[in-house]
Amino acid sequence: MVMVHLLNKAADMYLAGDYASGKTILRDRGAEGTLWEMNDLGASQFTFLNLQDLDRSNWLDVVQAMSENRYLDGNTVTGTVQLVPHLGEPYSGTRWLRSPVDNSFVFNCLGVADGWRILDGRPIEKTIQLMANSEFAGTRWFIEVPV
Repeated sequence: MVMVHLLNKAADMYLAGDYASGKTILRDRGAEGTLWEMNDLGASQFTFLNLQDLDRSNWLDVVQAMSENRYLDGNTVTGTVQLVPHLGEPYSGTRWLRSPVDNSFVFNCLGVADGWRILDGRPIEKTIQLMANSEFAGTRWFIEVPV
């Protein structure tokens, strides 16, 4: 596991999550919700845990977080991206495949249903969604490790 910020190449903004509402958006670096724990599952597959307001050194904080919307989940049927309270059923879109493309990365949602798959940031609306393919600039991401 590693702490990361995911920079959207097109928007020059960062993937952010709000555990209270479960929503995902684009924000400036350092804004609330832009720090993620990236967990390596092997074979270039990852999960992302939102670290907003989470003190991992505080056991009670970690236990409380288990009931909060913190995992990045893509809904391949609707194309929406949100935060959910846990990995696994009914949330099959919590696993992401990382693929290198043009000095950046594309993240493919591994949800079980056919449909939208590619993590996309929309710079004007500052929203996050899934796209059918990676030909859009908003589907390119950089991984930054905070110092």
